[in-house]
Amino acid sequence: MTTHLATARTAPSTSRPRRLRGLAGAAALALALASACSGESEQTTGFTTSPGTATAPATAGFTTTGASTGSTSAGTEGSTSTGAETTSSTGNSGHVPTTDPGSTGDASTTDAGPVCGDGVVEGDEVCDDGVNNGAYDGCNPDCLAFGPSCGDGMVNGMEICDDGLNDGSYGGCNPDCLALGPNCGDAMVNGMEECDLGVNDGAYDGCNPDCTMGPYCGDGIQNGPEGCDDGNKVDNDACSNVCATASCGDKILQPGEDCESGDLQGGTCQSEGFEGGNLACNNMTCQYDTAACYKCGDGLVNGPEKCDGNNLNGKTCQSEGFVSGTLACAGNCASFNTSGCTKCGNNVIDVGESCDGTNLNGQSCASQGYVTGTLACNPACNGFNTAGCNDGDCCQTGAAGSCSNPAVKNCVCALDSFCCNNQWDSICVNEAKNNCGAKC
Repeated sequence: MTTHLATARTAPSTSRPRRLRGLAGAAALALALASACSGESEQTTGFTTSPGTATAPATAGFTTTGASTGSTSAGTEGSTSTGAETTSSTGNSGHVPTTDPGSTGDASTTDAGPVCGDGVVEGDEVCDDGVNNGAYDGCNPDCLAFGPSCGDGMVNGMEICDDGLNDGSYGGCNPDCLALGPNCGDAMVNGMEECDLGVNDGAYDGCNPDCTMGPYCGDGIQNGPEGCDDGNKVDNDACSNVCATASCGDKILQPGEDCESGDLQGGTCQSEGFEGGNLACNNMTCQYDTAACYKCGDGLVNGPEKCDGNNLNGKTCQSEGFVSGTLACAGNCASFNTSGCTKCGNNVIDVGESCDGTNLNGQSCASQGYVTGTLACNPACNGFNTAGCNDGDCCQTGAAGSCSNPAVKNCVCALDSFCCNNQWDSICVNEAKNNCGAKC
């Protein structure tokens, strides 16, 4: 029959029980369990067996005394069981394991302190993942420090960045350490950035490496393809808003230009002092072209004008259907004044003509008061030329009163009745020529 020493049960340790370590402890525990199952007397740490009980193999650090030795259970290293009394091999330390009455006889163990590698953070351990191989996001082998991880201020493993804060602020790192926070070069305008194209190389119309604006039209500095850069937004001055030097043909109306690239800016012939017409733009000079405008009196034949002042546009009386004369321009420049033109010479007696060329309109020297001869029309067709006419027998001697021109005859007879009563002698001929206008 097994005898149990009644002892007070030790208070539970506040620290986590440690695993039994070593083969000896494991063997002792197995033996105790086997003994309990076979009906043999139980022996737990701090307990003895009665004489006559079969002796189980002793475990490391345990001894038994008496006539017979009972089975011993796993105990704490250095403990000795002697009969009914159990003492510590360390002397009078006062640490005596006891069992609680009614206990199953399980051994009470003492805590050997924190153990790095048991997966439990204890004592001065900072971490304990059971592996503790110093891998990324794990624990170091001594359990006194974490392995590499996001937030340690060092770029490790798959990390892109690690600034220790990792709060995603401008110029910093994202919380997962897998991407930079907003920064100059991410192709997004953040924070105090003026621009960010991703490639910030300071090229013209691009961004500087510090994400300020690179050279551009309007910065007041001539650079890149610029012809000028006055830094202002006035488009119609010497430098346009695209940084091009002002010039005719740039489609921007500059000072001194009337028009630009066909744009008349609302100008008309009338606005330029003409009566009408079509105003145009000279694209070489950017000045108005008034060639198609007209104003009677300016000496220019344009628009609906046929002539202007002395400018007859190459026309003459002959071009207007007359034979001769002097053509003039009417006061409205819309027609010609043909009063100085004549059709004399076309052998047609027109209005105002007495005769025309050989057309004497039925007249002869006799009808003009002469006796004989050849009548002619004067050059203006407004009268006759009697140079070819004569008084015939009035200029010759003959019988009394033989002068056929009544006017001459009457004149001579009045002066000398002899000429009409006796003979038309040489004295009568002279009187006819000299005193009575006879043409001889």
